[in-house]
Amino acid sequence: MVLLALLAGAVFFLYQSNASLLSSRPASIPSVTHESIVNNEATPLSDSATLLVSGNASVADPAGGALSSEVDSRQILSAEAGAHPELPAEIEDEVERIPVEPMDLIAFGRESDYENMEYWQRQMKAGAGRKRVLSFLAYEPQLQPLCEMYDIERQIDYIDLIAVGDNLYHLRITNSGLQEDGSYNYDPIYANIKDYISDAEIKVINQEVVLTADSTKWSGFPVFGAPIQCGQAVIDAGFNVITHATNHSWDKGMEVALEDIAFWKSHEGVILTGMYDSQEDYDNIDIGEYNGVKVAFLNYTYNLNGFSLPGDAQYMVKLLREDLVVSDIEKARELADIVVVFPHWGEEYKTEPNAYQRHMAQVMADAGADLIIGCHPHVIQPLEILISEDGREVPCYYSLGNFISNMPGAEKNVEAMAKVRIKKDGDQISIDYAEAVPMVNYYDPEGTYYTVYMAEDFTDEISRTHRNPDVTPRYVENFFNSVFTTRAYHIDNDD
Repeated sequence: MVLLALLAGAVFFLYQSNASLLSSRPASIPSVTHESIVNNEATPLSDSATLLVSGNASVADPAGGALSSEVDSRQILSAEAGAHPELPAEIEDEVERIPVEPMDLIAFGRESDYENMEYWQRQMKAGAGRKRVLSFLAYEPQLQPLCEMYDIERQIDYIDLIAVGDNLYHLRITNSGLQEDGSYNYDPIYANIKDYISDAEIKVINQEVVLTADSTKWSGFPVFGAPIQCGQAVIDAGFNVITHATNHSWDKGMEVALEDIAFWKSHEGVILTGMYDSQEDYDNIDIGEYNGVKVAFLNYTYNLNGFSLPGDAQYMVKLLREDLVVSDIEKARELADIVVVFPHWGEEYKTEPNAYQRHMAQVMADAGADLIIGCHPHVIQPLEILISEDGREVPCYYSLGNFISNMPGAEKNVEAMAKVRIKKDGDQISIDYAEAVPMVNYYDPEGTYYTVYMAEDFTDEISRTHRNPDVTPRYVENFFNSVFTTRAYHIDNDD
């Protein structure tokens, strides 16, 4: 692989030209092979080569001053003779995915036909590209000492966000958690997706119902209350952002709401959004920081199923009001790098967003939202890319459907996971990828076992034990594709 050899040669300094970067053109460009790297056939670096691998040389303006030659690369290499690690085989697949412009290759002298080009002008323009290529090696733990020695730093970081839909505990689900010793445990519900989400920095779940330790207040439709052990299972599964503004947030009134909020707030590293125990918390923007990227989480519900918040506690649940949403997004925009809005909205059991959803989604995008992830309809709705007033592409998942529920109907058992990638490229931070991933809500005929499968793990054999015989792998795939006509988007919001 040409690119593999290019990167390896740059980092391990095995074959380098002795020509100055500012000479008319390289006198010779020795070839670099994987075999020569493995065999440690090292040759001394020229000063210019050291500058090239460090990425710190200012080559954009040669008239502004000559390149520094203070670094004696031969001394550096002699001090480290024989200490360089071999190139790990695992890097090859990663290297293949690195986008390298022709200009980057020219900068390394890999362009064979430079006779008719303004070679050095193009090389100087590629200075940033050289550092970009080398920066990918900083992701390899084996190469960290070498990267530190030559000041090679990551230039691009990625933060992964996943989000799932309604964690909706009907009474039958509550009862399924009863153990032989009288305790309750709901880990099986999340067991089959736990590994899939483990690497994501941000893991979001919509907590549809309030939680309490008082078993006399556990109930199902239409006024829900679920065991506090449900929350523990959610946390043990790895979820670290809880959206909680739903039409069931006030089903059990203030006492249970405060107990519920206190539970989530007692867990370090978990962000609760949408429900609050004070005006101060309500007024603040919920923000998490991940690898130096600040992400704001805003959550609202369209109503409380006819219940009303007390006059002196209007702060306890955020309601979906246009003026509030716009104000919060504008405030979040000043405090965070990425703003994510989670509206609880839409018509139940409808797979298309209604006019109000579309209107509010555009309002959110225009106000500065970077990502919109909706819940409530109990079925999936499409992923679309909105264009904001300032020209940004804003992914909008209108509904992820249920996560776990006891609802009948095959369509209510097909759900989506939002899978989103945040890209940090220097000071520029944006969302560059959004995907809808299919999942399946599973329950057995006896109502004693509930879990969620990634669709890729939901086999014909498993489907034959589903209480609803219509929920087959083929049905899941067909129904999901009928709603998500486009499952994934690459997004370009770079300036």
